[in-house]
Amino acid sequence: MGQQNNRIHRFGPFQLEVDERRLSREGVPVALTVKQFDLLLALVEGAGHLRSRDELVETVWPDTIVEEHSLTSRVSALRKILGDEGETARYIETVRGRGYRFIADVADGPAPGVSPTPPTAPRPHRRALRAAALAIAVAAIGALGWHFTHVAAPPVTEVPARSIAVLPFASLSSDPENAYFASGVQDMILTRLAGIADLRVISRTSMRDVASRPGDLRAIGRRFGVATVLEGSVQKDGDRVLINVQLIDARTDAHLWAQAYTRPFANIFEIESDVATRVAEALQATLQPAEASRLARAPTADAQAYDLFLKAEYPATQVEQGRSNAKETFERAAELYRQAIARDPDFALAKARLAFLEIYAAWFGLAPADRVDDAERLAREALQADLPQAHLAMGYVRYWGRWDYAGALAEFEQAERALPSDAAVRGAIAFIHRRQGKFDDALAGLAQAQLRDPRNPLWFTERGNTLAQVRRYAEAEQEYNRALAVDPAGYRVVAYKALTHLCAGEIDAARATLANAPDDPDSTGVLTVARYRLAWLDRDAVRALAVLAASKDDWIEDPFMSSVPVSLLRANAHALAGDAAAARADYERAAVEAESALHERPRGFYVASALGLARAGLGQRGEAIESARRATEQMPFAADMFSGAPYLNALAETYARVGDADSAIALLRRLLDAPAGRSVSPALLQRDPAWDRIRAQPAFQALVVAHADAAPASLAQTPASTQP
Repeated sequence: MGQQNNRIHRFGPFQLEVDERRLSREGVPVALTVKQFDLLLALVEGAGHLRSRDELVETVWPDTIVEEHSLTSRVSALRKILGDEGETARYIETVRGRGYRFIADVADGPAPGVSPTPPTAPRPHRRALRAAALAIAVAAIGALGWHFTHVAAPPVTEVPARSIAVLPFASLSSDPENAYFASGVQDMILTRLAGIADLRVISRTSMRDVASRPGDLRAIGRRFGVATVLEGSVQKDGDRVLINVQLIDARTDAHLWAQAYTRPFANIFEIESDVATRVAEALQATLQPAEASRLARAPTADAQAYDLFLKAEYPATQVEQGRSNAKETFERAAELYRQAIARDPDFALAKARLAFLEIYAAWFGLAPADRVDDAERLAREALQADLPQAHLAMGYVRYWGRWDYAGALAEFEQAERALPSDAAVRGAIAFIHRRQGKFDDALAGLAQAQLRDPRNPLWFTERGNTLAQVRRYAEAEQEYNRALAVDPAGYRVVAYKALTHLCAGEIDAARATLANAPDDPDSTGVLTVARYRLAWLDRDAVRALAVLAASKDDWIEDPFMSSVPVSLLRANAHALAGDAAAARADYERAAVEAESALHERPRGFYVASALGLARAGLGQRGEAIESARRATEQMPFAADMFSGAPYLNALAETYARVGDADSAIALLRRLLDAPAGRSVSPALLQRDPAWDRIRAQPAFQALVVAHADAAPASLAQTPASTQP
């Protein structure tokens, strides 16, 4: 259906006026951005028909190379605008792996009192322009030896005028111990700016490796997609502070505003608030009353408590950004927060930050699990001041500490209302969405986090993991490549990428990825697991054992099951080699280690899964099934569509090992029909020795055949061999 002037499309309570470029709901105008309108029009005018991703991108972004998430994020936004967020789509249907379809009934007609005019003829030069742009891009990328795809190309987007990057502030203090102060002031100003909805603020994580005064501000603007940058320097001398700041247009190098502050340290809050307010005014940002109130609010009336708080922020940020996993760094930050709170018991921001640090440390093993209760108490006290940081902390207490995803989401959404530019908050919401099985929303949210924090490999890595979960393996690889472009030493990303190649059946690609892994001590063991799984799928028991021999830990990181005992993997390799005695010895060792770990972490679902597999290896049928089933009850797939799949898969493997083919196949069928691509794939079914014991079963063969069209054509049927 071609676009016609003065036409109206009606669907449900909505009316879309083409010529006026207006959407209304029951006569009330609905705000849309230019691209949201173009996308909605493209979908409505193709109502009932599948519109591929490429087709929509070419329609909405003609002559422009964009990333896939530009489309995904706008589809998600349209769904929210249309109220189409239920389990069953009412307007926009996702056709997994293909594109989208507008499924509501659409009534077309001219605007009242207006005669329709003939459709405008298409302009032929647009395709020529697009072809030329693509040819230039392909030639340039080809010269660099890169592999070009439509999705992998960098986006060409307009830079918002009210966008800003706050560069690291230079410390001019002669005492290096005062470095924390410059870092803290920068972070607090950035946080205040992030609370203004009319601004787009780049996250501090992306700015951490940028020089305080880079030579080429235009390059900084292009690199981070911002129109302005804020530079600053800080000097702390006794109870006096000197702070210089200047706002610069990154497109022209023009100075928009500058100010020097020489004040008593007790007035530091006024300086931070004034800087944020002046920047907003210079950028002509609309400041809502609630935002102005937050900017003017001092976190504490005690200057010494605030100084202790800034000192705590320095090591706390190192821990949270993964720059230091040392328990000593965590304890130093926690103690400084406690000292600040002791000076001012009403210091809600310090309580919120300490609550987050403690739940973070408990989740990542830097502190005992009982710190969750303390984190919850602190977050609850901080919430009395209704701080966004308190909602963020309580959200993670609900998420990591209580497994209450709905409660966590409510807290994160509350935090985002006050911190609309905060990438960490948007990413937290995306993490909850994918656990709830809302993968489109999760992908859109992670794409938004990427825009706000473009130099943080976390968002690219997690978007890759999310795409792999829905078996969009090629797109996942591209996200991992982006993460590695930001952090070439990211050994964990290399492991994820290799494991994703294995799920896709791309054995040679996995081998090449691991061969190019960075020189790293592999402190978590995740690269060891990836190398082991490659040897396992190659059915090379000798190589698998050699890989494990280099591990110095009893438990190592397994992206599929959080953590796994090395003895269990070694037992499987011995069984694959046909060494029953060595396999039994290691299965017994794995069972003992898992039982011991369960005493320390009764809710350790990954431990219960490992215990089930070890007991299956020992032939303890009933005990094996009981342990493996316990893991699926603690982390049910229906309640957690992202992290629950590996444990359902482990239960299927346990059934297979004890000879219950029917139960194993039933679970595999369920996983293949669900977004569980990091655990089960057609390619893995065909190659994985774990299924050898049930491979000859007609139902298993039928399952493989039914999903064969989703597996790489080059993968041959793997013959049965010794079942571990």
